[in-house]
Amino acid sequence: MIERITAAGPDHIPALDRTAGPPPVSSAQRALYLAELLHPGTPMYNITVAVRLEGSLDVPRLRNAVARVVARHDALRTTFVRGTTPPFEPVQRIGDPDAELPVAGLGAGSGAGSDAGGAVDAVDAVDAVALRLAQRWADEPFDLERGPLLRTRLFVAGPQHHLLVVTMHQLISDGPSLQVFFDELAEGYAGAPERAAPALRFADYAAWQRARPVDADQLGWWRTRLAGVPTVLRLPTDRPRPAVAGPHGGNHRHTLRAAVMRPALRLAQHLRVTPFVLMLTAYATFLSQLAGTRDVLVGVPVSARDRPELESVIGFFVTTLPVLVEAHHDRSFADLCRSVQSELLDVLTCRDVTMEQLAQELAPERDPGHAPLVQAFFSFEQEPIVSPRLAGLRATAIDVPPSGAKVDLDMMIFGSAEGADDFDLTLTYRADLFEAATASRMAAHFERLLVAAAAQPSAPIRSLPSPAEVVPRPRNPAATAAAPRPAPTTSARVGMEQNLVEIWREVLGRDDIGLDDNFFDIGGTSFALAAVHTLIGARTGTETSLVSLLEFPTIAALARHLAGDPGTGLAGAEPPDRARAARLRDRRNRLQHLRSGGRTGE
Repeated sequence: MIERITAAGPDHIPALDRTAGPPPVSSAQRALYLAELLHPGTPMYNITVAVRLEGSLDVPRLRNAVARVVARHDALRTTFVRGTTPPFEPVQRIGDPDAELPVAGLGAGSGAGSDAGGAVDAVDAVDAVALRLAQRWADEPFDLERGPLLRTRLFVAGPQHHLLVVTMHQLISDGPSLQVFFDELAEGYAGAPERAAPALRFADYAAWQRARPVDADQLGWWRTRLAGVPTVLRLPTDRPRPAVAGPHGGNHRHTLRAAVMRPALRLAQHLRVTPFVLMLTAYATFLSQLAGTRDVLVGVPVSARDRPELESVIGFFVTTLPVLVEAHHDRSFADLCRSVQSELLDVLTCRDVTMEQLAQELAPERDPGHAPLVQAFFSFEQEPIVSPRLAGLRATAIDVPPSGAKVDLDMMIFGSAEGADDFDLTLTYRADLFEAATASRMAAHFERLLVAAAAQPSAPIRSLPSPAEVVPRPRNPAATAAAPRPAPTTSARVGMEQNLVEIWREVLGRDDIGLDDNFFDIGGTSFALAAVHTLIGARTGTETSLVSLLEFPTIAALARHLAGDPGTGLAGAEPPDRARAARLRDRRNRLQHLRSGGRTGE
């Protein structure tokens, strides 16, 4: 995770009046909450770490240590509730301490019997069973309103062998929060004196952050920097891209051995760039090759822990921002690394603008088949995801990524817990686009590219290994005929249109609503769309998914869909490039006109 540049003399974060009602969510939480509304009941934003414990474990002492950490950190007791009036903003609800540590063993339906026979070593078989169970636990969705959003479970593999599985929802946690959790867990297990509660809690930070105005200079930099940059990365896929992106994903694990990483890290030192920058440059070059494009936007996590008082607080202190990598084929890899380092410093200087604000400002096409702005994420840490320790035990961390995909491709690289300068690479991919074999070929090609770039950093990028046949030609599956639905009556459609016009007027605060206006072209935001979704259910009694409102962004198309028109499809064919550019210019002009009248869209 990239550490955020600390501004000179940051303003003071005040403590909230804890009797003044539910605290607001942060901007990053707000965007993530909306993503959960789009795809409810999925594990996309679950963060899970399994810790293999070897030695004599005192289970009651471990359970007490977990309870102590939960009692100290409000975020671990937080749930999220939507407001009851427009714009239905979510708020945080902080509950009382209530920690559990259920214990499971081989008799808990784990299915160990099918693995323990034959030539497979019994210990390895039990370990495999434990990891499969950990994956199942990692994939269990959270109920954001009822909670809790932290789960701790223990698998007993034997008297001296246990697996502790810790899962948190990303709304309450981030990478550093995991280490804080395990550090304090170690203190509690060792019987160290209890710490005082943090002077600041995450809710204090969230309220302070939401109250800060958007920095016009930072927003201006982003507007200038990304003007004309493609906001859709058109990767080749195994399957045709569906009209609506699905949440289901797959994970491919790959080990980058020391023989690969040592030369790469030496090159970073020689070029005077950070290892993160070098690996990001390699990943962006890899994406550029696959997509056949020179300019690539990659989403990277940026930490907001820029103050000492936040370092030991558990919470979601992270945002994702796009980094533009101009991978022109005549440039050398070394030159591109230096360029990416400079770009990243500029991004960190303008880090107070959120991804949601960027999406609104830059007005990209809201295509439900693509994530907005960026469709590829990247994370890199030289250390393992966490470094757990418990007195008298040997503790080894194992990352357990959920079976859900936020974007088309998400590459995470961490230092191996086994040491030896190896690194663990996990490539998470959308399962409706890519097959497992393709992800395996992608990881292998990324390694070849990294090796070649480290060996000849001054050579032009076009000389690096080609990704030919990494993704085969897509196959078009046979179309399945849906059962026909009866056509809606004209009165039903017109009545729905009238309801939608009134709802749009209320949410957008304007009267000039046309039946063929695109919601986002007239000032709508993603969260305003969530308000529309709520009002449709409340006032018309019609149930539909939030994603369908992205799929049908005009009143005419949405009314036909809600009224049951069997011929309803996407809002229209994709316009030619010139028409698309004119449409986006018009949308930006409308948004600027709205802002000049004092409307922010927030």
